[in-house]
Amino acid sequence: MKKNRIILTAIVLFALIVISAMAILNKKTDSPGKTETDNKNITSDLTGEEKSDAKIITFAVPDICKIDDDNLQQFNDELNRDGHDYILKIKYLEYDEYAAVLEDELKTGETDIAFLGLGDAGGSNNVYTLMNSGLVHNLDEILSQKSGAALYNAFPQNLWESVKCNGHIYSIPSVLANDQGIYAAFNRDYIADEDIEKWDGSIEGIYEIIKNAEWNNSDAPRFQYLINGYSFEDMIGCEIRYGLILDYDSLSIENPLESEKLIGYLNVLDRMKKDGYMNNSISYLDNSGLNSMGVLKNVESGNYLVALSSGSVDKVFLKDNITVKTVKPYLSSRINGSIGISKNTDDIDSVVDFLGLLYGDGKYANILLYGQADSDYKVIDGVACNMDGTDLDDEYITKLCLNLFVNAHPVRGENYMNNRKNEFFSFYDSINLSPFIGFEPDTAGSNKILNDLNEFMNSLNDKSVDEAIDSTRDKLIADGIDEYLSSIKSQWEEYRQ
Repeated sequence: MKKNRIILTAIVLFALIVISAMAILNKKTDSPGKTETDNKNITSDLTGEEKSDAKIITFAVPDICKIDDDNLQQFNDELNRDGHDYILKIKYLEYDEYAAVLEDELKTGETDIAFLGLGDAGGSNNVYTLMNSGLVHNLDEILSQKSGAALYNAFPQNLWESVKCNGHIYSIPSVLANDQGIYAAFNRDYIADEDIEKWDGSIEGIYEIIKNAEWNNSDAPRFQYLINGYSFEDMIGCEIRYGLILDYDSLSIENPLESEKLIGYLNVLDRMKKDGYMNNSISYLDNSGLNSMGVLKNVESGNYLVALSSGSVDKVFLKDNITVKTVKPYLSSRINGSIGISKNTDDIDSVVDFLGLLYGDGKYANILLYGQADSDYKVIDGVACNMDGTDLDDEYITKLCLNLFVNAHPVRGENYMNNRKNEFFSFYDSINLSPFIGFEPDTAGSNKILNDLNEFMNSLNDKSVDEAIDSTRDKLIADGIDEYLSSIKSQWEEYRQ
């Protein structure tokens, strides 16, 4: 079983940071159009015969993204054949300086559409900086007009809600996967159906079930914990953002070390470890359990009482003796990797029309990624393959930068949805919305606090929860948690009014 089938993620910040780090290490030195004298603005040549009256739409992406020139030519040819009077130009910008270079591009009007970037390990997110700079369009009015209907209808309505910043939509939502949230897999060989039925979705409920079930297998812990980082938030009805707890029930913002919900959850895991019900080496932040062949082997063989995981339900959990129950997730506004329209574009109507095509019609996305169907690639059982049936490369970074996950054919290993479009819409149309959507406070100076909390989570590997709190509390105070918390609370109350 592949690790990324256990923890697909959205929306999770840690996954995006890993992607960013890998991209830097693997970045190609022969990016298209790069010269010794120009290592900032790297612009691909337009392919295909240009029409003198065609509007050139420029899409800026980091140079870790790469579209095949032949595919781009076929893409533009298809636009021409379909009667559209614009063509696409992809501008590759230096990844290491992407935020600064993109800001200059947007100021000068040299790009129409842009990948807005990723957050960093410290929690900073330049996307919000760009949105607050006045350099990208507020899309509220555009999406409500007839001309923006195709673009708006290309994504679920609730997903548009998730990209609100200060109550407005400035970007097209990034879609990484259909994340079903938290789920628990119960082994009915040992657990009665009525106990499974009564499970209330809490970690305490799992602990009680495990305590009361018979288990004589000394080779495997009773409980397989397959959740990384703070992905358990939905189980406690909170978001853990900006280094703070945002409580859905009380609509309050708290210091995590003073949150009954968070500490209560961690205390139950602590008791499970002490009772021998789970692996003692589980890392709460980077989750070594997900990299442990022993844990994965136990899960694949069904050798457990209960397994708790996040993401989409993997096929290894779909066994005759396993019942899977989910905790429905909340959709929050963690804008990362989204697409913005430059405020200085000189033809907003053409740009919006183009984006409606790119994201609304899978034909165009597939040409851009793979070329022409049944000539450059073919589809077998819903999966895009080479013409000889071998696997296509998974251009994950390219799909991320251009936001082409949903309406394009999957390649082998990423077909996590049988019917990507329909399942995608069905999921987001019925999801719960966070009451904090759209609230993006000024979090300057929060890096030390975020680092302290990451260290706190890591210290749980060899310390009890109480010991970890004691060793972290003074650090947080010294790094200004009280003043920071007071500031965010004040901004929240002002936002609510």
